[in-house]
Formats: sequence, C-alpha cells, structure tokens
Amino acid sequence: MTNPTASTDLPWMLDDLVEVPHVVSVVVLSTDGLIIQKSTFMSQDLAEILAAGASSMYSVAAGTGRRFESGPVHQVVIEYGDRTLFIAAAGQNARLAVLCEEDVDMGLVAYEVSRLVTRIGDYLGTGARAAAHDV
Repeated sequence: MTNPTASTDLPWMLDDLVEVPHVVSVVVLSTDGLIIQKSTFMSQDLAEILAAGASSMYSVAAGTGRRFESGPVHQVVIEYGDRTLFIAAAGQNARLAVLCEEDVDMGLVAYEVSRLVTRIGDYLGTGARAAAHDV
C-alpha cells in the first residue's frame, strides 16, 4: 500500500499552517534535531536553529516527564516576550515546531497543529536509526 500523502504535499501543508494569522514559521524535525521539512519562506539557517532548539526543548521536557512519571510529552509551549513556540510530537521520532508572533490565538494554533499532525502523521514518522553495533 502506498502512502496517500506524497512527499510534495508536506511543504504545501506546512505553508498552509503559516497562513494561520500570526504564524511565522513551521519546521518538521527528527528527534535528533535534523530538518525533515520546513515552510517555504523560512531560511535554511533559521530552520536549522529552530530544529536544534526545538529538539533540545522537547528532550528536556521528556526527561523531566520521565523523572516525575508523567507519561509522554504531547506538546511543549514556550512563550517569549515577542513570540510563542509550539513543539508537538508528530509521529514516531518526529516533531513539529511552530513559531508564532505574540498576538497569535494559541488555541487556534494548538488546534491546527493537532489537525496537521493527525493528517500527515504517517508521513512525518521517521524510523529509528540503527545502533552502531547493528550495522
């Protein structure tokens, strides 16, 4: 069975999320902070910084959750002075980072992120890397 979501649809779906008022940039990243896909108008340099930071923040949240037996992380929200960053689980070993302006409707973005993750979860999931001793 083929995946109904073609790889060319992912950039379009990310750009569609950027159309939500006050959403600035969207990056899909692997758990180790590598870019899987980014919104079209985001520079590669900024996407790499966002992917690395989002991966780190999600990892910190997951580690803290394990320590307090809180279960898996579903979403991390960071509110800066002028921006808000949403980081969500997006399939196996993948994350979705959404950077927004301060005036964003956080409920709307959370809803749209949830819809996007559900819609393309199979495509966003990346397999785990083989351990060095398995190669």
